[in-house]
Amino acid sequence: MALTYDEAVAVQREHEARLIELDGVNAVGVKQTDSGLVLEVTVSPDADLPAELDADELDGLPLKVVRGGYTLQ
Repeated sequence: MALTYDEAVAVQREHEARLIELDGVNAVGVKQTDSGLVLEVTVSPDADLPAELDADELDGLPLKVVRGGYTLQ
């Protein structure tokens, strides 16, 4: 069963401080995709993928790793 938006945000809040501290990670957030909600983690293009991010999901929320940089607007 898919998580609700509030449940997905709760998963993000539980893990984001730890995830953002991983080498190369520069953003963590809940995103809506065609297949549903995911926890999207943005990793710098030149960084090695942290082993912790080599997973399909985190607490029932699908995990999507994207390569790129994030700049505050």
